[in-house]
Amino acid sequence: MADVKKRTYHSPLRTGQAEASRAAVLRAAHELFVDQGYGATTIAQVATLAGVSKPTVFAAVGNKATLLKVVRDVAMAGDDDPRTVTERADVAAIARAGDLGRAVELTAAHIAAVNARYHDVHEVIRGASGTDPVVAELWETAEAERHVGAGHLLARLHAAPALPPQHAQDRLWLLMAPDNYHRLVAQRGWTRSAYQRWLTAEIGALLDA
Repeated sequence: MADVKKRTYHSPLRTGQAEASRAAVLRAAHELFVDQGYGATTIAQVATLAGVSKPTVFAAVGNKATLLKVVRDVAMAGDDDPRTVTERADVAAIARAGDLGRAVELTAAHIAAVNARYHDVHEVIRGASGTDPVVAELWETAEAERHVGAGHLLARLHAAPALPPQHAQDRLWLLMAPDNYHRLVAQRGWTRSAYQRWLTAEIGALLDA
């Protein structure tokens, strides 16, 4: 008897429902983490706000620590696409700018856009990192990834820094910190445009542009 291959069942409706549930869970988790902190947020609260069951939260995303990590990733990238931030079109445009001044402006715009989405989640992670070892590990990962990202941005600028390369990367890592956006915009009332102009000037000085 000939082997019969099993057909793979694919339901666009079911896939769409799963994606909608995941999106709802991530929106709910983001809102609750920012409003009341990581420690006070429960899976039951996320499920209720998302309009799904607790098992659906686990199936759609994972446990609470995974929820925070994915919320962070989505806030940084702007969507749930698995591509890294530096693989996005706005970062690719920096290398194609053709003019250093324009490349610096695009770099500042990219950093401002990321931090506008992410700064409040960054504060949640910072706040919980002192009491939860899993979140502390996520904090350390976030800091390290930003340093790597600073190196990628410097490479795309195609410019010789005014400082030794390691110092330039460290300085850009510091400038990119979401803490700066949070303090200047959320706490001190700067506009995002003013923050972006400040970044442009600081990055330009770093490159002696």
